[in-house]
Amino acid sequence: MRSLRQINLVSAQTNKDRKGDKKMKMMKAMLAICILGITMMFVSSATAGPASKFAAQVSNIQLISNTTAYAWATVLQTAIKTPNKKDLLIGASFETGLYTDTKVKGKSGDRDSSDAKAAVKIRVLVDGFPAYPEEVIYDKRSQTLTAVLGGVIDSCQDLDEDGVIDVETECTVTDEEIQLILDTMAAHHFNFVLSNLEPGEHLVEVQAKIETGGSAGAGSWDALAAVGRGSLTVEEVKATNHPDGIEFLQ
Repeated sequence: MRSLRQINLVSAQTNKDRKGDKKMKMMKAMLAICILGITMMFVSSATAGPASKFAAQVSNIQLISNTTAYAWATVLQTAIKTPNKKDLLIGASFETGLYTDTKVKGKSGDRDSSDAKAAVKIRVLVDGFPAYPEEVIYDKRSQTLTAVLGGVIDSCQDLDEDGVIDVETECTVTDEEIQLILDTMAAHHFNFVLSNLEPGEHLVEVQAKIETGGSAGAGSWDALAAVGRGSLTVEEVKATNHPDGIEFLQ
């Protein structure tokens, strides 16, 4: 038979083993939780993708060559991913070129007039919707040329031999012409704004449009416009200067 001392030692060893098993189970459980948390974090990051605060696209080539007309079309675009409800500050910079040519002609005191017009317009679309203030005129010219013209005397002959030349009846007069051509290019910038944008990935497009026109009497007119190099910058911001973040003046 075991002594009382031996029984107590066996009981103590059994309790110690039970405590060790319990501690080991708790450590295994904590390790499993940590591994699960790390796995979920990596899966979430891989699925969602990183959000961005800035995006841009820059062109070092001419975007639209000289033309008389160009309907709304995308010339630059980029994408930006917002993590929560934010505002977008969108900058669009372009070189714009205008060419206008007006010519008047006439004789015998005739009055003639000619005019030519050219314009470059820009707008920004975010997911197909226009950013404020929608359509902006980047460059525009209206050129008018008016003159009273006497004509160019080619030759004269004293038909009645009175020693006096009557220009109207005794001279050959051709049309006198005056022409004005302006060909310019300059860089222009404008900031567009879109407020309270929903979370997610968004497509930002810059579109351009060219318009020309003119009229002439006896003379002629011509007008062209172009868009040179350009850049598009998109920045995620949160405006706080007004209760709604941004104030739009209508």
